[in-house]
Amino acid sequence: MFENESYEGSLLTITAEIVSLEPEGFVIKVRNDETNEAIVADSVREYAEFLIESVNKSTKDNFVAKWLPSPEARRSDIDLVGMQLGMMQEWMEKELGLDGDESN
Repeated sequence: MFENESYEGSLLTITAEIVSLEPEGFVIKVRNDETNEAIVADSVREYAEFLIESVNKSTKDNFVAKWLPSPEARRSDIDLVGMQLGMMQEWMEKELGLDGDESN
């Protein structure tokens, strides 16, 4: 769901913020607004697993994943997270047959 999309019913919000580590690497601070559960994910995969688990356990009708401003993140880490999320989305779309390739 995109921020400008309207929805009906209740809404689960998962918020995330990237924090760069020194001298390198990053973590993603993630929070589920329904349960107030929060984790510090060490990878994009761990973030995605938390997101999927939260959605599957939720009693809400819809969900949105929001990225908070990340003032403690290096631009290179933000770019890396974005690239990894894009690759993960492409993989999921292929697995679900949503990639537009009718030859599967």
